[in-house]
Amino acid sequence: MEEATLEGGVTTQRRVQEGGTTFLLPGSGRRAAERGPAHRAPVFYNPAMAISRDLHLCVVQALHQAAGRRLTIWDALAASGIRGARTLGETSAVERLLSTDLQPEAVGWLQRNLSHIDPERSVARKADALEVPPEAPFDLIDLDPYGTPMPFVDTALAAVRPGGVLAVTATDMAVLAGPEREACQRRYGGRPLRNYLCREAGLRILIAAIARRASLRGRRAVPLLSYARDHHVRSYLRIDVARGEDEPPVRAVPFEGYDGPPLLHGVKGGPLWTGPLHDRTIVERMTAIGSAARPKELDAWLALLHEESGLDLLFYYEAGAVGKWLGLDRQPPLADLLAALRKRGWLACRTSMEPSGWRTNAPSIEVARLLRELV
Repeated sequence: MEEATLEGGVTTQRRVQEGGTTFLLPGSGRRAAERGPAHRAPVFYNPAMAISRDLHLCVVQALHQAAGRRLTIWDALAASGIRGARTLGETSAVERLLSTDLQPEAVGWLQRNLSHIDPERSVARKADALEVPPEAPFDLIDLDPYGTPMPFVDTALAAVRPGGVLAVTATDMAVLAGPEREACQRRYGGRPLRNYLCREAGLRILIAAIARRASLRGRRAVPLLSYARDHHVRSYLRIDVARGEDEPPVRAVPFEGYDGPPLLHGVKGGPLWTGPLHDRTIVERMTAIGSAARPKELDAWLALLHEESGLDLLFYYEAGAVGKWLGLDRQPPLADLLAALRKRGWLACRTSMEPSGWRTNAPSIEVARLLRELV
């Protein structure tokens, strides 16, 4: 990162490199010798999310290949605009990019950066994400707010073309996966699970909320790729015209006949999405981009997603929780456990949700029996 300064050491702008894209951001406005906590930048940019943006490029490139044409994209809450800028400059997927934000200063930096990448295929302007742009409909709409995306979902559903994709992030994890149960009910129409599965449950509550909103508009939302990572959850959902028989797989858990990983202590949650989190055909199209900001981390993540998309089941087992459930003092190595499940004819794989977790189609009683034998 390079910074330009005025006389006296006041920073005016920063030049930031992420992946294959160089872009400018406003400087801190603080003298170089000044100490103390830094002020929050007026144009938000979080370098920790670079790996999420790496994956985004893989998804968009796969969608482009599946469609057989370039995509029209609306980055509705663009902030620094880095996700859209990287998509424009590091993939061949973009027909037209619209980047909008309500902050005038953010829009100025968006215009400056996109004009250096490709002014012919990009537009940046001040606009409210609660209003459908005149350029609608779009093939892909990105909602990446600070907190909950739900205030913007109806507008996005109105602005996406049939067969298009909503990419939706939520960062209010204390609501989706934590103690703020009443807030979760108000925002998402569900209650979080308060156990080791809380992050996956939070992701599924988000998907369920979007699926219900889509259904009210005569649309059907189907996840193409979904994940929980660090402080956020994110899902890419294809939005089609609903068929008469469509009924979203949304239920509270545990439901009658549930025989998956233990929920522990009789906890209940949801309603949440109980169907697949991924579309395997899209996931299998995803390959690492050569310009990734974190190539090794991206390769490992893609490998997990490819593996997991072949066994896309509701919830996963986790070593500590299973040990507590069965009263075990220790756990067998994960590789040994997966091999033993497969040897007995069951499907089993690792999960991207938790390093010590695994998914299997074996009934919980078989998992318990096998674990006791292995230890």
